[in-house]
Amino acid sequence: MIKKILAIDLTPCEIVARDLGQQYFPVQSVRNLVAGEGVDLIETLVTLVERVAEDNPESIATNKVNFTRKKHALEDAGARVVRAPAKRLTDGGFKQSDDQRLVITTLSLALRLRPDFLVLAAADGDFAPMVWELRNEGIRTEVLARPQMLASDLRRAAYSVIDLDTVLKQVGGNR
Repeated sequence: MIKKILAIDLTPCEIVARDLGQQYFPVQSVRNLVAGEGVDLIETLVTLVERVAEDNPESIATNKVNFTRKKHALEDAGARVVRAPAKRLTDGGFKQSDDQRLVITTLSLALRLRPDFLVLAAADGDFAPMVWELRNEGIRTEVLARPQMLASDLRRAAYSVIDLDTVLKQVGGNR
């Protein structure tokens, strides 16, 4: 039986899903597709950015409730949530650490559990060093991404690339 881990960089995946007219990224349906026949899907990791609230009690409470609801929905879909709190910058903007947190969590888990494949739903070149390291350890990575958005260094590191649009159209808007 082939062992796989699925890691999802949720924010860009949600953007692609919305571009295709879907309300959300269908984590459970993607998990079912990845699991397929003869596959042991060991774990599913999903980043969830915790937005920075305005500096008032109502905004803080609303942010907390929204984060908790989405976290529970992802867990109900079979995912392990990787919390990625955003930070306010001095210029008023925000910085989120979701890529770094997903890299650390995925690399650590993959080196412990030793799957045959990592299925990475992401397109950012920040993931390429992790994919190269996993490849050096004998763990192949299949990348789910829009080919036109995929960073060239991640494409070179990947074992294969699967078009995310095709996958989302195949599974539809199902949970």
